[in-house]
Amino acid sequence: MQQDLTTQPYDHISIGRAGEFMAAYKLQMNGLEVAHINGTCDLHATLPSKRVLRVEVKTSATISQYGSYRFHRGGSDADIFVLCALKQGLLRVMRSDEMGGKITITLRPADFTQQAEDEDIADLFLH
Repeated sequence: MQQDLTTQPYDHISIGRAGEFMAAYKLQMNGLEVAHINGTCDLHATLPSKRVLRVEVKTSATISQYGSYRFHRGGSDADIFVLCALKQGLLRVMRSDEMGGKITITLRPADFTQQAEDEDIADLFLH
């Protein structure tokens, strides 16, 4: 029986790992070669040009009291950040320079749509 990580009291590592595998799956299904890394980033994604990008995956399983998902960047200097909203099963993708040096990124559930996810992946990885 599949467990729902969004309602169970799981630790941050389990939630983060679930987001990493969700991101890897979705990127792989969009034609990228993806490798899971236990190191300075979470994933390596190879573009069609054969350039390898370092990908940091940030995952949120709950919506805050203010109605938003919160993602903590930490000290990562990855090329790409993937923000996973586990409750919705959707993600957003941002280049490092789009993060604006912020430590915490806040997005509303309405920011996570299938169309936004598809456009993010196409814009960042497939062009």
